[in-house]
Parts: sequence; structure tokens; C-alpha cells
Amino acid sequence: MISRRSFLKGGALLGGGLLLEGFVVEPRMVDITETRVQINGLPAVFNGFRICQITDVHHSSVVGLDYIKSVVEEANRLRPDLVLLTGDYIDTGRKYMAPCLEALSGVKARYGTIAILGNHDYFIEKSYAEEVITSHKIPLLQNSHLLIESKGFTLCVAGVRDLLEDAPDASAALKGVDLSVPRVLLSHHPDYAETLPADERIDLVISGHTHGGQVRLPFGHAPVMPSNYGQKYSGGLVRLDSGTQVFVSRGIGVSMIPVRFNCPPELALIKLAA
Repeated sequence: MISRRSFLKGGALLGGGLLLEGFVVEPRMVDITETRVQINGLPAVFNGFRICQITDVHHSSVVGLDYIKSVVEEANRLRPDLVLLTGDYIDTGRKYMAPCLEALSGVKARYGTIAILGNHDYFIEKSYAEEVITSHKIPLLQNSHLLIESKGFTLCVAGVRDLLEDAPDASAALKGVDLSVPRVLLSHHPDYAETLPADERIDLVISGHTHGGQVRLPFGHAPVMPSNYGQKYSGGLVRLDSGTQVFVSRGIGVSMIPVRFNCPPELALIKLAA
């Protein structure tokens, strides 16, 4: 990771310093965040359960392997119980997919790693993206789920297909899961949370996609936000009227324009609480 202090020699952010900040320093100055999410009826055995989310890596000529590996090292220092990869492993190039997953496969967690696809992963042929992920023995959820069991209690982790490039279906993803079981749903695009079926229990949605806008003006406003709901899903924890909570990470990489300003990349640690 690059130190802002050592790089900018005191933090002068005028003229060329602004360019250095936005194009060189901040895109690699990962912010490790910790968010506590309370879930009603969470079994005591899962109280404090640590989920590390890595999303929107966008491996490319701009977002390099050394940087991705450094993110993996930081993730391992967090000692998570579970790692969630929530899509957009590459920006556009097919050649970047396999090296990215090879690097991400180095992340360690007590209950392993679970993945879904993002919209960019469809750009290189969906079947190839699927093959690369599963070849690293990482379960890929596509309108499906896995059950995590501990001391006789269960936590459901479900994942849906991408909203922009496919057909997400939470009901299919949760089919057969008892309503008493706490549920975490992975959806690359947070907008899908607005259309969740009313008859399904979904305690927490974990998403990425928006990158926080990559550039934020003072007071946190992002001029460009790839969501139909304005700033609502720019990042952090959002509570819906239905009772579902949505956590949106700013992601690790950059896309379109290789800049971040007032919006550093994020490695998220989510702690479940009863």
C-alpha cells in the first residue's frame, strides 16, 4: 500500500498534487473498513462472524497483480471467517481473468471463499469466467445458495446472477431454505435490492458495482453514480423499509477512468451481530 504522507511529502494537494492524488495515490490507498450488521434471530454461534468482501477488482493494465496481491495480504490479516468475492474481477480483457483469480485464491478464511459474477465478467464470455472461478475451487453462486453450519446452527449465503447482464432470481437462490435461517444475499448490483420478493426473508444484501462513484465532491456527493437510485447506494450500509439491509462496498479497482478522488478503494470487513 502507498502511504499518502510519504508520497506527497506533507500533503500539498494543489495543481500537480491533485493529479498525483487522484490518478496515482488514492487508487491504491486501500481503506479497510469495519461494519457491524445486526441480524434478528442470528444464532449466538454466528455472533461476531467476520465476513471479508473483495469486489470490483477490475484487473487490467491499470490495476496490476502486485496491487491485487497486496489486497489479499491485507484480507488475510483480518482473519475472516468467510470471504465473499462479489464480481467484476476484470475490466474488459479476457487475459486478465485467470491471473486475477489465481491471486484472489490466496485469500484464506475459516469457511472458505464464495463468489458471484459481476457485469464486466460477462464481457469475456460468461462460460469462461465461470470456468476460471470454479477451477480455483471457489464455489460460484448463480441463483443458488450454500449453507454454513456451526454447532448445529445454520447461516445461508445465497447469490444471484448479474442484474445488467442476466436474470437475478432471489426466490430461486433461496429455494428450500427454511424461513428461520438467517440469510445473506450476494448481488453485484445493489439496485436489485429494490425488487426483492416480499415473501422471502433476506436479512442482508452485499453488493459492489457503484465504486462509490470513484470521484466525490466535498460532503460526499458523487457526480457520476451507476445506479437508478442516485446516491443511495454510493457505499456503506443502507436500511430498507422492508427490514433488509444492503451493504455496498466502494470496491478495490477502477473502471472507465483510472481515477479516485475523495473515494478510496475499500476492503470491507462485515461483522454479524445478534
